[in-house]
Amino acid sequence: MIQVITSRNQFIYGKQLDQMFRMRHEYYVLGHGWDGLTGVDGREVDEFDDLDAVYLVSVDEFGDVAASLRLNPTTGPTLLKKFSAYADAPLPASETCWDLSRWIARPDQRRADGKRWPSNHQRELALGVLEFCQSRGADCLTMLCEARLAERIRAYGWPVEYLGAPRAYEGGKGTAVAARIDVGDHVLAQTRAKTGILSPVLYEVDAAALAMRPPATPAHDAEAVEGLVREIEPQRLRELVRLLTKSVVASTNRQTDNPDPAAALSLLAAFNRMLEVSGAGFDLAPLPAIGAPAAGTEDQTDQRRASSSGN
Repeated sequence: MIQVITSRNQFIYGKQLDQMFRMRHEYYVLGHGWDGLTGVDGREVDEFDDLDAVYLVSVDEFGDVAASLRLNPTTGPTLLKKFSAYADAPLPASETCWDLSRWIARPDQRRADGKRWPSNHQRELALGVLEFCQSRGADCLTMLCEARLAERIRAYGWPVEYLGAPRAYEGGKGTAVAARIDVGDHVLAQTRAKTGILSPVLYEVDAAALAMRPPATPAHDAEAVEGLVREIEPQRLRELVRLLTKSVVASTNRQTDNPDPAAALSLLAAFNRMLEVSGAGFDLAPLPAIGAPAAGTEDQTDQRRASSSGN
């Protein structure tokens, strides 16, 4: 899944943004020693990480960044415009064109066991770029990148057009090229066929919708609980919660050396307060001591023993 991070929803992605900037610092500043790049507290950030920047981030099953890239609208400042000397042709400046930069992957995600295609996270990221362009009505991308990355993208089947000849930079540290990539439904369909990923991969949180969603109020909660109580019947619900209480205590006793029943039952206490609001509160029976059998267990055990001796 590719997360779309914008200035409107970035407050949700603090962890991922921090990881992305640190990964960029490791690769560009420490690994390649590019001139003009600065790191602040181990993060690489430049003037194009502005309010208009959009980040596409591929996360793994733990929510950690596996690969990411940055997109800037060409109607504003972009990395390629800053280094326009790499281009011999005029640079696009349109609402339907975005500038792509800082495409990077975690070291374990840069290649998939020697296969021609990169890892699944990078495959999804490539599809994510195309889906993003589709969502924004974009028909082209520009980029200033390592020549080998441009050739790899061309190998995906994307129509890459060089805007100038590849040129060495910073005394031979590498070779960069300015490029334009036409995108559209046909490129997306072709990339899906090559990667084998047929389902959409892009996910964008609508921060405005989150802000407009009315928060739940105690009155709403009480009405909902009251309805459930009427369906279940108060007495049966009380018995259920007592059983859950004993289960929580028993689980706490098994999983920790120094169990804290009060902490384990804090959520249950809050639930009880909601029941009280609805008129269905219950009185908790004294809890069994940690390590001690639950109330009534000894009587049941004696009864089973007596029954067994009579058979």
